[in-house]
Amino acid sequence: MWMLSFIPDSWLHFAVMALLFIGAVLYGASFVLRFIPPLIPYKDPIRILSVVLLVAGVYFYGSYDTEMHWRAKVESAQAKVAEAEAKSTEANTALEEERKKKQKVITEYAITIKERIVEKEKIIDAGCVVAPEAVSILNDASKNPLGAKK
Repeated sequence: MWMLSFIPDSWLHFAVMALLFIGAVLYGASFVLRFIPPLIPYKDPIRILSVVLLVAGVYFYGSYDTEMHWRAKVESAQAKVAEAEAKSTEANTALEEERKKKQKVITEYAITIKERIVEKEKIIDAGCVVAPEAVSILNDASKNPLGAKK
């Protein structure tokens, strides 16, 4: 059935309808043939052939309808996938921008803490006593600059 995807829809529809039409015409012709004496022996084989063509036509019409139904489902699924990809790209862009902002805040905060350490270095190293400024700086360094709770 996957090979049907290579055949245009209009050709498939035409082939199925032609099969049904030929089967119906031959079946009608088999009734007319009993009135033409030289063709009377061909009446039953033509009737059998026409019934086979009609049954095959009905079967193929059902297959054709199923194929068109699945093609429609595939098209709708592909449209949903394209929409999801577009939304994903937008979300990724927004996420990347937010990540850059947070990284900038964290970097600036680390730079500020390092500058405070350099400023208070003399006081911290002066007496080998832990100065209240050092404790304050270390406490500030351990805090989350973004304010998020862990």
